[in-house]
Amino acid sequence: MKRSILSVCFLALAAIPAVASDVRLDSYRNPKNESFRNFNQLYLDGVKSGLMAYNARIKSQGGQQAFCMPANLVLTVEQAEDIMLRRADKTAAKGDMLVSILLLAGLRDTYPCEKPESR
Repeated sequence: MKRSILSVCFLALAAIPAVASDVRLDSYRNPKNESFRNFNQLYLDGVKSGLMAYNARIKSQGGQQAFCMPANLVLTVEQAEDIMLRRADKTAAKGDMLVSILLLAGLRDTYPCEKPESR
């Protein structure tokens, strides 16, 4: 019974086309309308959450984190947007640059990790 339910679930998921796409800087800065602006912020919030979750996973496994935020900081989507846009301006990023890459680079700039001491 469980096997048949799983099979049906997999078939249903395979039938659904993938609609997600990457958001580029130009479309983020110049949304077509209010709905697109809202979508862009939801997208950025998801990217932020994903990067933070991945970073926490790396830390829990003893690996080198990509960025080191203060433990008591709760990063809002508005702060993430500011970090991402500052990075875009700092590097004169082109309009086709991915927002996710800009946010990661901005988080690295804003919250750098201490380098391990060389022996």
